[in-house]
Amino acid sequence: MKPQVSDFERGRRIVIALIALAVAFGLAALMFTKEGTTENMVLALASLACIIAVIAAAMRYCRCPHCGKRIVNGVLVLKVCPSCKRSLITGQKIKK
Repeated sequence: MKPQVSDFERGRRIVIALIALAVAFGLAALMFTKEGTTENMVLALASLACIIAVIAAAMRYCRCPHCGKRIVNGVLVLKVCPSCKRSLITGQKIKK
């Protein structure tokens, strides 16, 4: 049986995947298409849609599993909730 993945970890994975897609679409729009063509605009809009989806996923999933506060800034690097000081992965109280 697979271990249960928290919403925060799921949100972090979704955010990473969407950022990678946005970068890939943006680079494809810049490097592989001519400026002003339909393909260029479609790729640029796809990149913008991925960025909007990153914001939506961060607002939806990136919450502390213990206190429920949203963690949007630093979602990719934080290991400890800034408000309740618990580990976002294990849930244990962090001593400082």
